[in-house]
Amino acid sequence: MGEFLTESQLCEWLKISRSTAVRWRKNGMPFTKVSKAIRYDKDKVQKWLDEKSQN
Repeated sequence: MGEFLTESQLCEWLKISRSTAVRWRKNGMPFTKVSKAIRYDKDKVQKWLDEKSQN
């Protein structure tokens, strides 16, 4: 299992805004919801980005 990131950590890692993170999530970026908290598996996000960049 990969490292889980908060939305703030994700934005810092990818150097994106929160609105971009929300838009990407709505467009299929993998995430997990724990109670009300959203977490991102770093490995799954990287794989999703790699697949998107090949298109």
